[in-house]
Amino acid sequence: MTILLAKEMRELLRTHRWLILPVLFVVFGISGPALARLLPVLLESAGAGLEIVLPPPSPTDGYAQFLKSTNELGILAVILVFMGIIASERKNGTLAALLVNPVSRLTFVWAKWLVNGAYTLLSFTLGAAFAIVYSYLLLGTPDLAALLEATGLYLSYLLLAFSWTLCLSALVRSPAAAGGLSLIPLFLLPMLGMLWRPLAEYGPYGVVNAATRLVGGMGTPSIAVESPALVSLVLNLLVSVLLVAAAYVALRRAEL
Repeated sequence: MTILLAKEMRELLRTHRWLILPVLFVVFGISGPALARLLPVLLESAGAGLEIVLPPPSPTDGYAQFLKSTNELGILAVILVFMGIIASERKNGTLAALLVNPVSRLTFVWAKWLVNGAYTLLSFTLGAAFAIVYSYLLLGTPDLAALLEATGLYLSYLLLAFSWTLCLSALVRSPAAAGGLSLIPLFLLPMLGMLWRPLAEYGPYGVVNAATRLVGGMGTPSIAVESPALVSLVLNLLVSVLLVAAAYVALRRAEL
């Protein structure tokens, strides 16, 4: 396992993939508070004489914008970065050569998940830290406990998105196909929540809804986390582990 973990870390450094997500989330973390601070000015200058009344930006507006950017573009970036995490190695023969050695498929999948999952979560956490600091500098003192709680909730959904991408990359040989299939839950989960309310609260996307309500912003009061969000968080963690197991089963049955 140690050798495979080291291999994955070297792969991150060798391909410069380690730069992509931290830089992206830091950009979101800086631009979110800046946009919240400038939005009233921009709307006023573009109003063409119309009176646009907005509440003054609050310290949580910057973090709310950070979460919005992550939800719209950040998870898409995670899918694009990792859609070939296993499929590429199957396609170019690297995986077949690696498994000639006494390396089990399960150990291989776990190493992929541990290293790259940790990299994804640390990248988001770094961006969240920038969002909190810049919100403080530009907008005032935010409710730190609420923002940290929202960060923890969202981390579980981000881990789930990475895990389903890894699983689908093990299922198909084409990175592009894995990426395309990974977009389905990205768009489907929020839509299903809109169609069936319990799924929006208890399902995988429940943590995103709870984090958004907890942060508030734009004049919306903060709403404390309730038990459905905790169920959603635990569900995301359990499903993430099950997706690793599914990736192993897919590799065990696949022709390398």
